[in-house]
Amino acid sequence: MIRLIASDIDGTLVPDGTDQIDTKIYDVIRRLKEHGIAFAGASGRQFLSMKKLFDPVWKDMYYITDNGSILRDATTIIRKHVIPRRLLFELIRDAKRLPNCDIMLCGQDWAYCEEYSEMFFWMRDSYKYNIQVLGDFEMHLTDDIVKMSIYQKDTAEATVNEWFTPKWQSQFKIASAGTMWMDIVEPDADKGSSLRDLQERLGISREETMVFGDNLNDIGMLEAAEESYAIGSARDEVKQAAKHVAPPLKENGETAVLKELLRQLDDAAR
Repeated sequence: MIRLIASDIDGTLVPDGTDQIDTKIYDVIRRLKEHGIAFAGASGRQFLSMKKLFDPVWKDMYYITDNGSILRDATTIIRKHVIPRRLLFELIRDAKRLPNCDIMLCGQDWAYCEEYSEMFFWMRDSYKYNIQVLGDFEMHLTDDIVKMSIYQKDTAEATVNEWFTPKWQSQFKIASAGTMWMDIVEPDADKGSSLRDLQERLGISREETMVFGDNLNDIGMLEAAEESYAIGSARDEVKQAAKHVAPPLKENGETAVLKELLRQLDDAAR
């Protein structure tokens, strides 16, 4: 029996970088809770952005934020992975050598960039981030950082993988979070490890877990669940890693799968 459901957000429940969620998911989450099934949102987004997205049910969820760097419920941090400061500034210096890229640093409650840019306004206005312009990171940054994101419109993965990823992949997890984003987190921080931490905390097994995802940063999470779904619009690598393929995002594929699960649960309860 399923007791925990974890879902990626961008590309799985909403179009990348928007707040256009299928509002039927709110009732689905409420009904899952009535059946004793926990729901976790798992995203590269910060907590505040996810809280706004799930506003009607935000207190009824768990959160895997910042690509697995923070695991929490509505009020309490359960686990947090912080990038060591010395290595962080080395990462930043190398990222600044990448052509036409922007850098965003993510703390527990705020995100930071060095200047006003297309990325800044997109994060503030579409993702609904708490984000501020600091100026030079090495001069002004005081917060602990849990994730560094490199942004380049449409080609971030190819640009970062040319030499940055080979240099740093032995010390950090570096994964695509969409065509415009590459995320860098601590080596033991990802959605999969945070999901396993949540399973242990709740006393829930892999066989009792269902997961939905669409991108490379979701594969660790898919591997932590017996019932793993790639959304129909997912990357091919994700479809190969998943046990099932759900209908695509444009058909609200995850909601459809969960409604069918609820129908089966309701029938069994009769």
